[in-house]
Amino acid sequence: MPRKRRRRSGGGSRRKFLLVLGSAATVIGLGGENIATGAFSSVNAQRTGNFSVASADNAMVGVVGQGTVKKNSREPMVKFENNRPAALDITVSLDTCSDGTLYDNDGESGCSVTFNVMSGNEQYVDIDAAVTGTIPYSVSISGSNFSLDTSGSVDAESGNVKGVVRIKKPTKDNEFSARRNKDEWETKVFVEDNDGDGDLDRIELEVTEGESGGTVVASKTITLGGTFDYKNNKETIQPDDSKYNVAKGQLYTLTVTAYDADGNFSTATVQDTA
Repeated sequence: MPRKRRRRSGGGSRRKFLLVLGSAATVIGLGGENIATGAFSSVNAQRTGNFSVASADNAMVGVVGQGTVKKNSREPMVKFENNRPAALDITVSLDTCSDGTLYDNDGESGCSVTFNVMSGNEQYVDIDAAVTGTIPYSVSISGSNFSLDTSGSVDAESGNVKGVVRIKKPTKDNEFSARRNKDEWETKVFVEDNDGDGDLDRIELEVTEGESGGTVVASKTITLGGTFDYKNNKETIQPDDSKYNVAKGQLYTLTVTAYDADGNFSTATVQDTA
């Protein structure tokens, strides 16, 4: 069953394209059939007939870029539209396989995917980007008396993917304590990398007076530099000011934020009254 598509929001704009001539978007007709152009960097199209300019609304073959994608998250990369009277065979390939994994609606995945789009239908190709920055790829389209080879790119950025970084402790108030006798705070910390690449980067601990957002009285960064998990049942946090005294009856809030190298993070908040 075809994968249900979702609407994208945010800054990535939708652009119809197949060919690029300089920087101007145009439409080239191959005989009586037109191809929408716009954001691809090179092209080699073949069909018997004369080339002519036409309106983009009349394009018989279209590609709709889906905008910026997030690293380590399967996102729509490009949509193919077949408005021709015959089926099209389409192959999309990453220039560098280590840049990520491609997926089509038919369940195929890998560095390259090949699929068939019937007349009047459309097909998406998703990407799970493994890097950030510009990811180049190539496209080859063929059909009855028609062929097209072109190339394009998609921009991938770091972003938070829910569940990739998991804070298992502290999640309960009794896992954090304000220790008046030692003027310090103690907590249990247990963080896991949940996507299997072992790239936990750091854990930041911040203690505030009152609710979260109050005056910061203590902070600590645990540098990990790439690991699958971190566990300490007696993590101590010293005041930023060595003269600070943990006050009786004062509510303290601990905010724990854990990050991985891909920009994913998770946050937990617990409280204790001294």
